[in-house]
Amino acid sequence: MSKLLERSAPLDVLRAVRERTAAGHGGTVLIEGEAGIGKTTLLQEFAEQHAGEFKVAWGWCEALFTPRPLGPLHDMGRSMGAGIAALLEQSAPPDRLFPALLNKLQDDGDPLILIFEDVHWADNATLDLVKYLGRRIGLLRAMVVLTARSDEIGPTHPLSYVLGDLPAAAVTRIKLGPLSPAAVHELAVEAGQSGDELYRVTAGNPFFVTELLATGGSEAGSVPDSIRDAVWSRLARLTPGERDVLEMMSIVPGNMELGLIKALLGADAEDLVDMAVGRGLLRRDPQGDISFRHELARRATLDRLSSSLQRSLHSKVEAALAALPGQDSMLHLARRVHHAAGAEDGAGVLALAPRAAAQASRLGAHQQAASFLQTALEYADIAEPAVAAQLHESWAYEASLGLFDYNAIIASHHRAIAIWRELGNAPRSVSTTASCRACTGDAVKGRRRATSPTSRWKKSRAPDPGRNWRWPTARARSSICCTIGLQKRSTGGAGPFASPTNSALSRRGCTRSTMSALPCCSIPGPAGAR
Repeated sequence: MSKLLERSAPLDVLRAVRERTAAGHGGTVLIEGEAGIGKTTLLQEFAEQHAGEFKVAWGWCEALFTPRPLGPLHDMGRSMGAGIAALLEQSAPPDRLFPALLNKLQDDGDPLILIFEDVHWADNATLDLVKYLGRRIGLLRAMVVLTARSDEIGPTHPLSYVLGDLPAAAVTRIKLGPLSPAAVHELAVEAGQSGDELYRVTAGNPFFVTELLATGGSEAGSVPDSIRDAVWSRLARLTPGERDVLEMMSIVPGNMELGLIKALLGADAEDLVDMAVGRGLLRRDPQGDISFRHELARRATLDRLSSSLQRSLHSKVEAALAALPGQDSMLHLARRVHHAAGAEDGAGVLALAPRAAAQASRLGAHQQAASFLQTALEYADIAEPAVAAQLHESWAYEASLGLFDYNAIIASHHRAIAIWRELGNAPRSVSTTASCRACTGDAVKGRRRATSPTSRWKKSRAPDPGRNWRWPTARARSSICCTIGLQKRSTGGAGPFASPTNSALSRRGCTRSTMSALPCCSIPGPAGAR
């Protein structure tokens, strides 16, 4: 849109929070609304109106197959100082990174606004950071702004738990609604189009309105049936070179470095990018990275591509990323896994996904680690048997720390055991399976597992020579303990190994008597476990 309509009230709310922040009483602002409602446009207008009064750091959560841990903070890294950037490069754990960031905010004399875009796609580590800052923001000259699609956040979404844990007085919610018929009519008249028809097909969604007006109304009274048609209509009017740029970028969620675009499309790509930016199809962020002006336009462009072309483009992007420096960083690994999976490159996924999972696990993003491993398991049939067994075992371990799909965890353990036996190795996951059965309410089978030869080893400290068993490793015991209810969202504890309450256990079919029947529960697990 050429101008911002019907957004004065939200801007006033942002100004009020900014004034409190300048006085040393920061706050968290959540801007909600459907896709295309204008959340980012509102923040851009706010930042432009108050340019020079405070510093702004932008970060984006991306719709990767598996979100990169702390992705928004990586985007902000260059504006947060050399110390934070160095910790991010080292993949420093949260217990080092978060306090360092807090100290940075406390010591910085100028008010700072941290903008986390699209937190409905946020990874666990980013949500932990939002909670960490949100519980301390009232004493800082800093303002945390979150944007999220309201239609993708339900009562069980992880973001809902995070917001519920923040002090209510420190959280301000802004819900953006669609434009009124009068506002759409005003924009349509300026473009020489029918306001009534435009409102009928867009329902006042600002992005839909913008895209439909941008078609220019080449046919009198003709309005595309959907936003996809509007985007496709614009693409059809571009030069082949511009379309090549947009098609290549459509398979990359989020931002894309100009250097990467040039590596893929040649030196002329920069001029083509400038043309697309000038047309309003792409945008350039303060760091010079390029992205679609709106996610819906990217998806519409992607929908035009055949499956074979999408696989080919994913393969080219993954190869270009492989040639860039910093291959061990979480950012590169997450992106390479995404594109290797999109290219259906099984060997590439099997090589990259476990590395990305290990990085995510070190950051405490266990759901993301499990997701990386799940992507790799889709190609388990072409992996070496020992690799497939390890993938199943590792997935079950990470899932036990971040998920509660006990039946899937049991099945994965069984599959790992079966493969190890086929290879002539001792199974490693028997007692984890027992605890999972207990958590699903199958206490009888759980006790049978607990009183199997595995349980007898605890008494004798030596395996039965007639059976090919091995007492579970510390890693397996860690998985067991977390599987039976130690994950923090189930208990309300402060960390992933907080001690469970009876009610938290009983909700999953576990009781302390059940726990006492399990051989794992009296064995020390990770630090902090009970």
